[in-house]
Amino acid sequence: MSLPLNTCAALITKHFQLPDEELEHCQSSEKELEQALSAIINNLLNQDLARLMNAFYKIDLNEIVFKRIITSEAPDQIGLALAKEVIKREWQKVKTRERHRSN
Repeated sequence: MSLPLNTCAALITKHFQLPDEELEHCQSSEKELEQALSAIINNLLNQDLARLMNAFYKIDLNEIVFKRIITSEAPDQIGLALAKEVIKREWQKVKTRERHRSN
């Protein structure tokens, strides 16, 4: 896993309160991370919405983006669409931290 992808996965693990090894199998690509996170999000949508919303709050996922996805995506695509947005937001954080670290 590349360092930025590893860092992104670590942030997701922290924000979703996942066991450290939960996303370890997603070591080769962002696509694998999307798929794994999509399954986690779908599970939380059905089992623990409060935990999911807490994670989105910590990640600072835009509420407008969340509402758009929930209302416009096909039900079987909601988890994947949310996973893509979460990863995009976490990538932004990783890049910002790297930029500040190098200054």
